[in-house]
Amino acid sequence: MKVVDASAMIDVLTLTSRGRKLLPIIDDDLFAPDLLIPEVYSFLRRMVAAKRLTPPAADELSLRLRQAPIEYLPTWPCADRMWGWRQNVSPYDAAYVALAADLGAPLVTTDSRLSRAAEELATVITV
Repeated sequence: MKVVDASAMIDVLTLTSRGRKLLPIIDDDLFAPDLLIPEVYSFLRRMVAAKRLTPPAADELSLRLRQAPIEYLPTWPCADRMWGWRQNVSPYDAAYVALAADLGAPLVTTDSRLSRAAEELATVITV
């Protein structure tokens, strides 16, 4: 069981070098806060606007995200901790960290800043 954040999913979906390194690490027992989808969609939208992705390619990545074996959980149960950790991590990142802590599962990320900030709050796997 692992919690995956948006940075890791973006790298996996777009098959970056980090994403390819993540493929053997992630499995079918993945969890994420429900904000993963809008975060990834925001990235896809920016890439289309910057002409770094075509609209059909973004549509395909969106479909792959929706088909990924991820169980989405709501963020509201973690709201107190998300706010309490505001000095260490953004509220968005805190949702992933809190879910990992709640589940006793490692957080998989490619965000080195988040990895450093979350070290004392949860187990983190960084690629």
